[in-house]
Amino acid sequence: MRRTRKIVKPDRRRYEISGKLSSISVAKRELFAGRFEQAHAAAQQVLRSNPQEIEAVLVMAAIAVEHGNAPGAAKLCDILVKGGVEHCWLSVLQARTALLQQDQDAARSHARQASALGTEDPHIANQLGVILSRTGWHAEAVPPMRLAVEHVPKNPDYRYNLAVALQFEGELAEAELQFRELVRLDPGHASGWLALVQLAKEPDKGWQETLERQLAASSDPDQRLLFGHALARLAESAEEWDASLTWLDRAKGAKRGEVDHDRKTTGALVDAAIASSSTQSIAETPEGDERPIFIVGMPRSGTTLVERILSSHSQVTSVGELSDFAILLKRTLGTPGPHVLEPQILEAAAKAPDLDPVGQEYLRRAGMLAKDSPRFIDKMPFNSFYVPAILRALPGARVICLRRSPFDMLFANYRQLFATGFSYYSYNYDFGDTAHFVAQFERMAKAYQAALPEGRFMAIAYEDIIEDQRGKTEELLAFCDLDWEEACMDFHQNRDPVATASSVQVRQPLYSSSIAQWRRYSEGGQRAVEELGRYGIKAGVD
Repeated sequence: MRRTRKIVKPDRRRYEISGKLSSISVAKRELFAGRFEQAHAAAQQVLRSNPQEIEAVLVMAAIAVEHGNAPGAAKLCDILVKGGVEHCWLSVLQARTALLQQDQDAARSHARQASALGTEDPHIANQLGVILSRTGWHAEAVPPMRLAVEHVPKNPDYRYNLAVALQFEGELAEAELQFRELVRLDPGHASGWLALVQLAKEPDKGWQETLERQLAASSDPDQRLLFGHALARLAESAEEWDASLTWLDRAKGAKRGEVDHDRKTTGALVDAAIASSSTQSIAETPEGDERPIFIVGMPRSGTTLVERILSSHSQVTSVGELSDFAILLKRTLGTPGPHVLEPQILEAAAKAPDLDPVGQEYLRRAGMLAKDSPRFIDKMPFNSFYVPAILRALPGARVICLRRSPFDMLFANYRQLFATGFSYYSYNYDFGDTAHFVAQFERMAKAYQAALPEGRFMAIAYEDIIEDQRGKTEELLAFCDLDWEEACMDFHQNRDPVATASSVQVRQPLYSSSIAQWRRYSEGGQRAVEELGRYGIKAGVD
């Protein structure tokens, strides 16, 4: 017997009772306002009188998601799925639950299903846009985010999400307008201020005073981090380089104590990665499925630039920065603990006799995003640690590793605000910790270059690409066994989305002003010489 599907299109009018909001509307209103206790109480009231009320169950599932309770959310969603319900919000919550469970594959599938179902509810539309963006469907994320802003124009977070999505899509002028309207509506929106300062070509008069006032008034470490980074960018635009570093030190201070970065763990990770590069043999030349091209390196080392060069080729597409390989490796090896980047995972991978199951499942997942493209790029920078495992699990894969002056990389990383929720960036809150991390990456990259087969692993310097764009583009294409295409020289005309910190820079022709930027800092430059000197890295030979 064929199961009947209940396809639900929310209609807010049916919740109006004699001019008053019904309990389910109250529950949704409280939920989207972040008042979860009140939302829970209102949803429970609805369910007591009607246990079959779909959106009341969804409110309960949404509360579970907001609190990181993936099992609870999954259980509630399954109740509706077994009842044959198809609802955009249900698919959105399934996608969010899958992300909590580190199941990117399921998250992408649910996100696409949610997009196909669609919604006219602006609050759900905002969540739909966010989940589409988080699962790599950047172009599809813009329309629901527009709907959310059109219907709730005074919600600053919805406008921020739209502006970021527009920036990813390369609609920079419109993104700037949205950021400007955002900070006009909410002068205390720290994320909006930082995005606007980074995007605007010329700062407005009054921004400095406003940001200093906001920083002084805030005691929240995350807010201070954002405002301080924005002030540092203003100082940079005025070429006040050491002042910008002072703002960064001040902004990162409170957060530094929260994250408690451990240099020993970084050193152990690098030791394990280096050891794994020679533990087992790796095929000298690509064998089998040659679609995957991995681009790795330190953040801000030029990985996005190389991605744009190669993805401008007619045979190549980018699937973004995927965490799938790391998740699949951990899941297959069954190592204990919640983290996917730990020394014991790399050690277990080096000892594993067969990583083929990891490679096969990775190809299936990434292939869904790549569709029918002959080649695809995975540009997750921290895949750097997994390079030997990648080359073993995917015998047809090639890896391109970006190198850059350790001094420029130190400043580029310290002045960048990465996602605060990821422990991998914990080095970023202290200048000395950042120098240590850069030095450890250099040690690992040099070891890889000496140990890994040249037919599978290519190290390339960012500075060399800037100096000889055509020559290095030819080398990149030859390494990937791709014919020459002139479009690779015009990478800045590539219209594909860019969801990284380089989303503005890579839409411009190649420029050399980012080379030796560290020398602009007087006191800061001396700090860099001292910190990197601890690890034998000297200026002039980097």
